[in-house]
Amino acid sequence: MESAIAGRRRTATRHSAEDQALDQIAKEAEARLAARRQARAEAREIRMRELEKQQKEAEENADRVYDMCTADVNRTMRVTPDPVRTSRLLTNSNNFQSSRRSSEDSLEDAGLSRDIRLELKEFEEKFRKAMIANAQLDNEKSSYAYQVDLLKDKLEELEETTAQLRRELREKNRDVEQLKRVSQRLKEDLDFCRAQLYDRDELIKENGLVIVEYVSDDDYENTENGPCQPRRVLVSTEAAELLETAGKGSLDVRLRKFASEKKELQDEIRHLRLELEETRSRVRSERSSGSVLGCLSDNDDIQREANKLLADYKFKLQKAEQDMSTLQATVARLESQVIRYKSAAEASEKAEDELKVEKRKLQREVRETQGRVEELETANSHLQRRLDKLKNAKSALLKEL
Repeated sequence: MESAIAGRRRTATRHSAEDQALDQIAKEAEARLAARRQARAEAREIRMRELEKQQKEAEENADRVYDMCTADVNRTMRVTPDPVRTSRLLTNSNNFQSSRRSSEDSLEDAGLSRDIRLELKEFEEKFRKAMIANAQLDNEKSSYAYQVDLLKDKLEELEETTAQLRRELREKNRDVEQLKRVSQRLKEDLDFCRAQLYDRDELIKENGLVIVEYVSDDDYENTENGPCQPRRVLVSTEAAELLETAGKGSLDVRLRKFASEKKELQDEIRHLRLELEETRSRVRSERSSGSVLGCLSDNDDIQREANKLLADYKFKLQKAEQDMSTLQATVARLESQVIRYKSAAEASEKAEDELKVEKRKLQREVRETQGRVEELETANSHLQRRLDKLKNAKSALLKEL
């Protein structure tokens, strides 16, 4: 039993060391995770600054290209009318004779220039809209790229969290299995103790002994601090019957009662012996002083009565001495058995209390571990659903891009 208790203590010490190591590993993992998150946040900020810078550069380049295109178109508009004018002057010089025809040509040239200007304005408006749409598309592309990066970071964080939760789940499962093994071992120890108690009871019955409960004077004095538990003593059937005849009370009280009865019997025996000696002396004096004929019958009667009384006293004395010797042997045997069984009972009670405390502790730890496992399974399923949603969102974004 002591070796089993020592083994359990060593197991508990080993469990505490393993728990400390696991806590240290968990703290280091959390520190690494926090450092990774901080590094990701810094990288995200740097990426945001780069994206904003690229967006500003793209807008400036778009404005610059737009200005260059509008300047080229204006130069083209300023340069193109010169050949028209020259051709018109030539036609006017060649056709100087016809004024009507020249007026018609001037009207056609004015209408053509207006059409060209309208088309130029339309092209400029379309180009401006196209540049604006291109800038918007670039902005949307940058925002989508940023969202994709964010989703990638979240996905990595969720994968790390899921991996950590899975590790914790495996550790908790190992702890649960270990606690189950410890509980099974405690059950086996309990069954072994019960079998030993059953064997003890069978041996007591075979030897014709009886277990008697008693409370000592020290236990009566300690009842003020709490309820006292009666102790047990293994005695023979005759001793148990004698103790039952002594009445109720502690074993010390009953033994004192037997001792007082013994003392009273001894006093009574001494008193009877004194009376017997007085009777004998009186008979001798009467026999010597009285006549032979007159006192013969009286002496015979007195002698018979004295012999009878002496026989009774001798019988009572022998019986009292026999009872006294029996009681002394019983008291000695009871005291030795009390000492032996008291130590055994204290050791058994102490071991039983330790086993009960350890069993309650293990049951509480098993319940807490089962609750933690259920929480981790729920969190794992929730994170798995979130991970599936993020994967679906990522695939949808990639399809749109």
